[in-house]
Amino acid sequence: MQRAVGDRGRGRRVVGGVSSAGMTRAGRWGVLVGLAVVVGCDGGAASVAPQVAPAETVAVTGGLSTPPVEVAGEPAPGPEDPASLVGWWRGPQTCIEIFKNGDFELTDNGEPKVMVMGKTSVTAGDGGFALALATERVWRARFTGPCRKVHETGDFKQEHEVLGVTFKPGESGALKLRRTGADTLELCGDRCEPLKRDTPALGARWRRDNMEYPDRPEVGWAAGDLLELDIDDTLGHVWVGRAGGKFGTMYARTAARYVEPDAFVVTLTPERYHVDADILKETPSALGVAFAVGGTQELRVRRLAGERIEVCGVDSQCATLVRQFDSYDHDI
Repeated sequence: MQRAVGDRGRGRRVVGGVSSAGMTRAGRWGVLVGLAVVVGCDGGAASVAPQVAPAETVAVTGGLSTPPVEVAGEPAPGPEDPASLVGWWRGPQTCIEIFKNGDFELTDNGEPKVMVMGKTSVTAGDGGFALALATERVWRARFTGPCRKVHETGDFKQEHEVLGVTFKPGESGALKLRRTGADTLELCGDRCEPLKRDTPALGARWRRDNMEYPDRPEVGWAAGDLLELDIDDTLGHVWVGRAGGKFGTMYARTAARYVEPDAFVVTLTPERYHVDADILKETPSALGVAFAVGGTQELRVRRLAGERIEVCGVDSQCATLVRQFDSYDHDI
């Protein structure tokens, strides 16, 4: 059972302590598909699918890259290579992101929005690719009906159907992908939807594990530890560890820049710093980075398996944070 946690930094509630896999709110997704613009999660015209090599099963784990990115001088994988599917693919209602670390996120942009998460493996053959999606969690966002006659806060679900296929935690669901162009493909279950490649995005709130209640953490921290990173298009924040088991909230403009598969640079422009109800003049710091108001700082972020990220500052100072889901957020 999940418990809502008060976010004293921004006056809203978040869900914490899902499991060792963690929890949070994801980024905002929009979509441009074919000739129509659709605001979606986060297709293209059909064409002859490329011929593929004999059937080969590949676990989407390390060493993969997303075209046209090249890593360490190595060429990007060709369209017949399962590794070429690593990246973010968006459709009018359905989106799928296949990560270099082996995770997947399958989003249904209906009402309410739902995201299926877990591990994936890819089998190439029969003119396309078969996806085995081992589901770990299913998150349903907050839903408010017309005239607010229906109001449901976000929570985890026991199952959800996408393209006619039912996904349940602890079970594996199967979908198929067929390329229809260099940057387009068709995702199919019992029915199909066209998807188009887009640049991966990073958003959401990420928190140190064992901090369901920040004022009563299961594990303590030291001054200078990074406790939470909230990447938000409007105004994000950072929780910074202070001496004596205290922490402060640094509010900042945040932006994430995609570098390569699973890797981003997050830029922060601090605006103010709060501790409890006071505004302090001191400059907070975490991971060796001083977040001075009026300046701009950068953190290196890498997505890890299990809905986690590694955030690094200077001199190899890094922290692992776990994704949080906001039960009062309508977005994924």
